[in-house]
Amino acid sequence: MNSERADSQDHLKEPSSRPRLRTSIHIWLLKASVLLISVFWCLAISIRFTIRDSSSAIAALIFYMSPLILLSLGAFVLCILTWRVHWRRIAVIWFLLSIMTGIWCWKTQFLSNINENRTAGHDQTVTRALFWNIGDRIWGMEHVINELQQLDPDLIGLVEAGADSAEMKQFWKQSFPDHSYQVVQNGFVFLSRLPIAEISAGRLADMGHYLNLQLASDRPDIRAPDVFLVDINSNVLKSRRAALNELAVQVSSLNQQPVLLLGDFNTPADSVHFDPLRKTLQNSLEVAGDGYLATWPLPVPVLDLDGIWVNRFIKLHRAENRWTWVSDHRPVYIEMTFDSQQQK
Repeated sequence: MNSERADSQDHLKEPSSRPRLRTSIHIWLLKASVLLISVFWCLAISIRFTIRDSSSAIAALIFYMSPLILLSLGAFVLCILTWRVHWRRIAVIWFLLSIMTGIWCWKTQFLSNINENRTAGHDQTVTRALFWNIGDRIWGMEHVINELQQLDPDLIGLVEAGADSAEMKQFWKQSFPDHSYQVVQNGFVFLSRLPIAEISAGRLADMGHYLNLQLASDRPDIRAPDVFLVDINSNVLKSRRAALNELAVQVSSLNQQPVLLLGDFNTPADSVHFDPLRKTLQNSLEVAGDGYLATWPLPVPVLDLDGIWVNRFIKLHRAENRWTWVSDHRPVYIEMTFDSQQQK
């Protein structure tokens, strides 16, 4: 009789032990995940503080995968996970790291450059320019045209814009009859109200290609810019150093005239490989931009891969990354004036 009662008690204990075992396994896996994510987070923040993307392909890949906004969110997630496994003091540390990286992200990625030149610029001859990668379109080409016609820029630079067939050339002419000067070549489209004096094209160290367009001014007292339209490949395992260095050399040779650089660089603006370009150019969003700097991928952009850069002979009045659901890249739009001939 007693043995039967003992067997029944053992039978009752077995089901209750299974939930405890599952809970233990769940907690163990959660702790292991926390440790792995923590190691990656610490590695990513160390790379950002030190070598960034200047060293190996693996370090560059980690740098590109861990923009500040994701580091801040990652620290907050780790705060929640460590709290769940009862590592309360560590959770507080992750909360503080989330706040610190969030402030860093806010200061560098969410811009508020209320430029005093914005109002003054409207009293002068303002030139509007737009750059856009329209390769991976969510909607049809008619939505691209609607967005462009709404802004009505004087200079339009597009990459991954499709074939350079006679049919597409006619399409752009019909869509933008006011832009009398048009170039459709190798996936590039450049539409201009200013005359185009000369065109050249080339490769950037097998990591991309460019168009160089020398514009002519429609006013004798204003100098028109040299325009570079650039598309750099998205291969994350190959360094951008050579391509951006080559671009910097070409730009630096034009040190006595306005230079306008429009491109999808597939490289975040805080990359070390932009340092040579920064000697002669400045990122328009960093100077006169309002809003969020990241341009890719929509609908939740985290990387600032696209941009318009200008040199000291161009005065910026406004810059913004537009919100649109047409492409997976946000268009970049600026308003500017060029130095007069007397200021040369």
